[in-house]
Amino acid sequence: MEQHSNILKYKYLGIYTQNENVVYMREDCHVCISEGFEALTRIRVSKATRSIVASLNVINSDILLPNEIGLSDAAAKKLRVSENDTLYISHLEPIESLSHVRAKIYNQKLNYSAYKEIITDIVEGDYSNIHLSAFITACAGDRMDIDEISNLTKAMIASGKQ
Repeated sequence: MEQHSNILKYKYLGIYTQNENVVYMREDCHVCISEGFEALTRIRVSKATRSIVASLNVINSDILLPNEIGLSDAAAKKLRVSENDTLYISHLEPIESLSHVRAKIYNQKLNYSAYKEIITDIVEGDYSNIHLSAFITACAGDRMDIDEISNLTKAMIASGKQ
């Protein structure tokens, strides 16, 4: 394995985190060092054609080797990984729909397309709990008119199985 690549081998750790995608890497892991990753950084983890966004927990024990990565059970299930699978780790690209959340925070009216982008990113697991909290807070307390409520509802319906 190339030492400076962003590739690590998956090791099963058996950590239950509810539905949270969490990644575990050693503090002396070459990916953490070369990419400047710190604890609680949101990163993208990919395997072939699948990828997830996860929060990084940094460990300083020998439960992982420096070239290994652990995932929460929820993250492993979403990525469909098996022991020793090769995973690619990268910085999280900007989440474009957060611009709509910021607009809503400043009490701007959002259209169906904006709500659809937000809901799609939420369903894909790209939003952290803080992002979700900001969105919910921005929509609470009579900050949405009937058109927005309808657009959000339609976007939510469109995101699920029908």
